[in-house]
Order: sequence, then structure tokens, then C-alpha cells
Amino acid sequence: MSRTLRAWSIALCLAAAASVALAQPGERILEYAIEVAVGADGVLDVAEHIAVRAEGNQVRRGIYRDFPTRYRDRYGNNVVVTLDVRGVERDGVPEPWFTERRANGVRINTGNDDFLPRLPGEYRYTLRYRTTRQIGFFADHDELYWNAIGTGWDFAIESGSVEVRLPEPVPVERVEAEAYTGPQGARGRGYAASVVEPGIARWELTAPLMPREGLTIVLSFPKGVVAEPTQAERAGWLLADNRGVLAALAGFALLLFYVVRRWRQVGRDPSAGVVIARYEPPAGRSPAELRFLKRRRYDMRCFTSDLLTAAVDGGVRIE
Repeated sequence: MSRTLRAWSIALCLAAAASVALAQPGERILEYAIEVAVGADGVLDVAEHIAVRAEGNQVRRGIYRDFPTRYRDRYGNNVVVTLDVRGVERDGVPEPWFTERRANGVRINTGNDDFLPRLPGEYRYTLRYRTTRQIGFFADHDELYWNAIGTGWDFAIESGSVEVRLPEPVPVERVEAEAYTGPQGARGRGYAASVVEPGIARWELTAPLMPREGLTIVLSFPKGVVAEPTQAERAGWLLADNRGVLAALAGFALLLFYVVRRWRQVGRDPSAGVVIARYEPPAGRSPAELRFLKRRRYDMRCFTSDLLTAAVDGGVRIE
């Protein structure tokens, strides 16, 4: 069997296994449809429509959506984006919800004990929120690089789509759309992307997503469509997002200031004052000692001086 035929056989087997797994009863996401409106100020208005099959195993009161809000840029600096939840619905009816802090973001929880869904059943949840600082600004273009369907889901996702509307009808030929599917960091190609009309791009999954798999979209468009933040705004974000680092630097600066100040107070040698010429050596000090103090080392001249001093004192005799 050739390598090509073997590869096709493996791919067909994996696809068949996935189809069988999805055909089995169980909790899963039937459809995940996302609508994104990009504002001229860079704010994203998002509506996520999530149709689920719930059987009371993991979905009892409702679903939850983990939303990362902390990243690191290409320079290693912390970047914190905002998330403003506007509301949650279940089958078109307002649903109770609350948020909780996670290690790198926010979790949106839906439902409560007084508003339980009937199980088993199929329900359609709609999450509406706004988020900022998701646009990347480069020298020759701007870009939305966004983890649309996160990899935090414990369920298979049978179908999914994302539609993004730019703030103005950018010509089709000046917009580029691509994506990646699979686990965190993967670059799978299980999608179809197109710019359906000026200023509107759409992505469709061409294969189901297994648990802990997601869809990351990339939309490139000309500069000027979205207002670029000013240098003052960037500096303010940098300071706000990296307060811990700044606090450490401030502490180090204070410590350095204290050390320098104390050194200036007690660490430096006192002033020599007025120098008065002396024509005799200090009492009790030999010439070798004085040379040693000046040179800070014992050399041959010190030895010679000590030898002569010993001869003068009668300790040795030189012939």
C-alpha cells in the first residue's frame, strides 16, 4: 500500500470514528454561531449563539464560557483586555448569569437553582458581550486575531460559524480571512473562510471539533478602518497592565536611593582637610610601614628599608 493511500485510509478512519462518537447520545454542542461587529473605535460587540444537548451530567443549571483576558505581547509585557457582559438568554428568554475570576480571565456562568432547564433537552443560549483591545496594528495593515471558539469546552462541537462585520464596507480584495482549528497552539485547517461581501467575512467549520478543540480566526484589513490608539493610550495601558513589575522596579529604586544616601553619610572617607608639610616621619612608624600604607603592598623597597632599619637598630650586621 502506498503512503498516500495509507494516509487517506487513516484520515477516513478518524473521520468515521468522529462521526460515530458524535452520533452517540450525550451532552454536546449542536451549533456554535458567533456574530461580531467591529466598531470604528476597536470595540467588538459579540453575540454567541450556542445550541446544546443537555442531559444533566455536566450541564445542570446552565453552561459556562471561559474568556481569556490576560495575554503577553511579543515583548513579554502583560496585556489585559476588557470584557463587558451585556446579557444572557436561553431560548430567547433572559437567563440569570454571573461572572467569576479565573487564572487568566473570566468565566461567564449561566442559570441558577431557581431557573433550571428541563433535562434532558436541547437549548439555545445567547451570550452578548463587548471586549476591547483585540485589534493588532502593524506597519502596513491591521488585524483581528481572535480565539472565537475557545479550547476550554469539554464537549464536542458538531458545527460552528463566525461572521465578522467591519465598521465600513472594505473592498473584498483588500480583506484576507484565514483561521486555525484544533487544540491550543494547533494549526488545523478544518474550516472554510470567505469574504462574502465588502466588509463582511465568514468562517464555517468543515469538521466537528472534539473536546478541548477550538477555532481561532485571523482577519486582515487596511489601516485606517479602525482608529489606532495613541502613544499616550498605549503608555497608560502598559502602566496599568504591568503594575506588579512597576512596583518591583519602584522598590528597587527606593532601595538603591537608600543605599547611596547611607554611603554618602557614613561610607565615604572623611575630608583630608588642609595638608601641612611634615619633615619627619610619624613617631613609632618605620619607613617600610609608611611605604606599605601608601602602596598597599609589600615590595622590595619595603624589604630593603626593613633590612636597613634592623641594621641601624643592631639587629643585623651588613658586611
